[in-house]
Amino acid sequence: MAPDLQAWNFSRKLRQRNERIMSGWTANREILRRVIAAFALLLLLLPAAARASAAPATLPFPVTEHRLKNGMRFLIVERRESPTFSAYLRFKVGSVNDSPGQTGLAHLLEHMMFKGTALFGSSDPEAERPLLERIDALQAQLQAERAKTRRNANVPDAAKIAALEKEIAASQAEANRFIVRNELWEIYRRNGGTRLNASTSRDGTQYYISLPRNRLELWALLESDRIRNPVFREFYTERDVVQEERRERVDTSPRGQLWEAALATAFVAVPYRQPTLGWPGDLANLTRPQAEAYFRTFYAPNNALAVLVGDLDPAEVIRIAERYFGAIPSQPVPTEPLLQEPPQGGERRVRVEFPAEPHLLMLYQGPAAGHPDTYPLWVLGSLLGDGRSSRLYTRLVEERRLVTSIAVGPWFLRHAGLVVVQATPRAPHTLEEVEAALSEELERSASEGPSARELEKVRNQIEMEAVSSLASNGGLAARLGDAWAILGDWRLALEELRRIQAVTAEDVLAVAKKYLTPQHRTVASLVRGGKRPASASPGQAGPARQVWESQ
Repeated sequence: MAPDLQAWNFSRKLRQRNERIMSGWTANREILRRVIAAFALLLLLLPAAARASAAPATLPFPVTEHRLKNGMRFLIVERRESPTFSAYLRFKVGSVNDSPGQTGLAHLLEHMMFKGTALFGSSDPEAERPLLERIDALQAQLQAERAKTRRNANVPDAAKIAALEKEIAASQAEANRFIVRNELWEIYRRNGGTRLNASTSRDGTQYYISLPRNRLELWALLESDRIRNPVFREFYTERDVVQEERRERVDTSPRGQLWEAALATAFVAVPYRQPTLGWPGDLANLTRPQAEAYFRTFYAPNNALAVLVGDLDPAEVIRIAERYFGAIPSQPVPTEPLLQEPPQGGERRVRVEFPAEPHLLMLYQGPAAGHPDTYPLWVLGSLLGDGRSSRLYTRLVEERRLVTSIAVGPWFLRHAGLVVVQATPRAPHTLEEVEAALSEELERSASEGPSARELEKVRNQIEMEAVSSLASNGGLAARLGDAWAILGDWRLALEELRRIQAVTAEDVLAVAKKYLTPQHRTVASLVRGGKRPASASPGQAGPARQVWESQ
């Protein structure tokens, strides 16, 4: 699965876990209620009628909002269950902001933010700087020579290219003498840090860490220094690592290729059609000066927000935030364009050939995050394809035995959204048979609304999944930060559950009729054929990190 879609992972293990949870929900409601209470999510403890009321949703913990003079925003949630805290630092820049010819730059910049600053990551930053600038100049010459060769294939200057590559390697080896590898990781590790990670999505770039509460000032020192004074050392080496990542996740992955082709077809106006990992030709030619310019454009304190959840004193957090982040100057951030995907006027199709098992994707054009229709669409997706008791699983996997797996779910982003259906045919059934059966079942959903029992099951299932995501400090911080960045208000992370509880059978029928229509969909088929690409070779990376997208 493409990394940007792991936020709604429909793996068999997840569905089986949800099914086990749901099977014991009715008999063990009071036990589960006490578990929820332990998670301290007061909203979920309210009766259904109260959850659907107009009263604003709140957290059962003290919450403090603070804005620095430079525009950086902080949300502090006091949750004193353990002497730790989790930090979620988000910049409002993602692959949707990548310029044509520079796709993949937001994601590559995320990698570079772990390479250190003038304060850490180098034994002698002053001696290192001219070497990095020399490598940039040589890379520019190499890129120009390769472009000249591409334009006139009859006169390749292989000797000049080889000489430049040799000089770059020598300069990089000299610069490497000053590198203190993985120093950021080691500092955090030695101070009890866990879950250090980052992710790039289409709408944002996020950095995570959990620490003992007495390491708050260390977090502020390291993260403010990364914003104020990063050094993108080993840029071209890391660019090679990201190219290998792309080859592993997309070029040599049948599902990766299918998702990339499907999204590039489903979106035409909004740059969500651009892969977060970048197009291969763009990625191969990104430069360190481009990354530095991108950083100066988007990594401004007035384009950032930080959510801290745990055993925290808000007054102390504000004092430390003012000391370390307050002096970072704000800067003009490009006005966000009002992107909007035009209504799809007809079905689109794309076919990917790969020597692998066939697979089918049906992407229905949907609303952007925050639209009122997103809540009944969540219920519809769960009703149709989340778990072994869902309609499509029951009818297509168990009864008709047409497919080995089926899943339905929404994907709501800042400027657009999709409702995604995916299925794997069971041999000897074909993609055409599966598509016809899916179309029939989806058409039926527009005339057969959910029963009261189905609605209750779906509500309980969504509720339990939300509890799971909010159980930890890190999960709560990420959920609140995403809502703050995407929807404009962290409180909407809690409102979502209440609004889902208020969804009626009539609401579900209405969105099924509105969105699940053939003229609003993109059908992507993975068919057996073609040649298997060469496998990706291991890259020279630092400590292993997940690379995934939430929104």
